[in-house]
Amino acid sequence: MKRVAIIAPDFAPSSLPPALRVRFFATHLPEFGWEPIVITVDPKYYEQTIDHANIDVLPGNLQVIRTKALPQRFTRRFGFGDLGMRALWHHWNALSQQHKTKKIDALLIPVPAFLPMILGRLAYMRFRIPYVIDYIDPWRTDYFSRLPKHQRPRKWWLADGLAAIVEPLAIRRASHLIAVSRGTNNMVIANYPYFSPENTTEIPYGGEEGDAEYVRQHPRHNPIFDPNDGLIHLCSTGHFNPDLSPAANALFAALQIGLERDPKIFGRVRVHFVGTTYAADAAEAYQVLPLVREKGIESFITEHPERVSYFESLQIMSDAHGLLMLGNPSPHYTASKVFPYILSRRPILALFHEQSSVVSILEETQAGRLVTFSSDRPITSQINTIYEELKTLISLPVGSEPATNWAAFEHYTTRSMAQKLAFVLDKVVKTHG
Repeated sequence: MKRVAIIAPDFAPSSLPPALRVRFFATHLPEFGWEPIVITVDPKYYEQTIDHANIDVLPGNLQVIRTKALPQRFTRRFGFGDLGMRALWHHWNALSQQHKTKKIDALLIPVPAFLPMILGRLAYMRFRIPYVIDYIDPWRTDYFSRLPKHQRPRKWWLADGLAAIVEPLAIRRASHLIAVSRGTNNMVIANYPYFSPENTTEIPYGGEEGDAEYVRQHPRHNPIFDPNDGLIHLCSTGHFNPDLSPAANALFAALQIGLERDPKIFGRVRVHFVGTTYAADAAEAYQVLPLVREKGIESFITEHPERVSYFESLQIMSDAHGLLMLGNPSPHYTASKVFPYILSRRPILALFHEQSSVVSILEETQAGRLVTFSSDRPITSQINTIYEELKTLISLPVGSEPATNWAAFEHYTTRSMAQKLAFVLDKVVKTHG
């Protein structure tokens, strides 16, 4: 069996998206001829809260190497706290030692954290190990420069400058790029015309049925709402950025129509936005409520900006009457939460650009209802349609499940995504060898 080392500063018991993605890959890769070795950081160096349930679901035979990292209390004096940066030297030493004792056939570097991608270039130069970079998010982007100054992170300019130096060095010798969406890959290689699109592959997160089953077997306290209080609870979990505001405003306008036309049923609706920011002062970093306050519907909307753990989010989804997904105006925008949403077996209403992969996934699996928009058909023109779909959603009997096509969903499981990754790794090793 071939070996792939995965550089993952965030890993179980972390619930951050990169940690989950690595766990999904590592769980299923052995089935396709690859032994994963995860190089990560001791959890005592993590800044975010941890959830030991992420440890409970790890494969028992998975090799996990946990290293030290520079303490955050020390690095903050110099203006940085990024875990990938703090662990960079320790991860290079761990990778070097592993290659000396067990030949590493390939290296996988999920980003963010972004700086560890330079370890791929070093491993190639020192050991001739081919490496694959996995883009969960793009590094070089004009997203923050397009925001008003007061909405930009304080050090975005520093990160942007570092990206302009490090990313070209890493990309130059990368054997392959994978990303959670085709649009993400296209954004990356647009900066590097010498990199062949043939050496890129789209691999979404996928859905892990084992996690949904774990929550069913180990139910958790729902920290957001009481599912038995007689109200109709609709939920949207995950980061909320300004690009989602048009869809959110359209949803709120549809809710206003419902409250005017049918106050008896719409008056029982409570819409919960959960985990809307990554900000350190998350308890006060509201993203959604400022959009609501002038609409007169604040009593029907709650926002909980702080992140909840992955398994808590699965419990919240499972307890909800229905789930809401909001897209932005970009046709390339996708949302990895579509997969756990589907596995929660709750009714879904999604507002997305007609070319988004979320639309094709929901249509193929028949797992949710859609209101689509485009540049010619803006979301503001769909408010009455959203109202009708919202009315249908909240009128469903309690406990209703979508008529999901589970055979179609097999293409979107984490096992299927690991198979795609194994194919990429096989190709990389064959080409390199």
